[in-house]
Amino acid sequence: MFFDMGPLEVLAIAVIAIVVLGPEKLPRAIQEVSAVIRKIRSLSQTAQTEIRKELGPEFSDLNLQDLTPRNLTHKAVSSTHKTLGLGDLAKTVDLNSLLTEDTPRPRPTFTKAAK
Repeated sequence: MFFDMGPLEVLAIAVIAIVVLGPEKLPRAIQEVSAVIRKIRSLSQTAQTEIRKELGPEFSDLNLQDLTPRNLTHKAVSSTHKTLGLGDLAKTVDLNSLLTEDTPRPRPTFTKAAK
């Protein structure tokens, strides 16, 4: 929902805010928090604009989301599939489903060695 929080967590924070701040101070606190969020978004947008301006016209189509570690890793792995010839293996085996399966894996059993 918001910042990877579920609805119950948001509800719990709202209840705690009402209890701690009280109904009189809560509207003012919400205004201040929303003003801080707007200011952070504005600063982020300004920083992105300045980065694009400093990099020049060659990087005008640069998407800053592509520079996150998760996206960089994904691009490196997907390009490695092509260069190492793993494309055929990736087509036959769905690695994502193997990594996200919730089914428990069998545990190895050990037997005692004979004396």
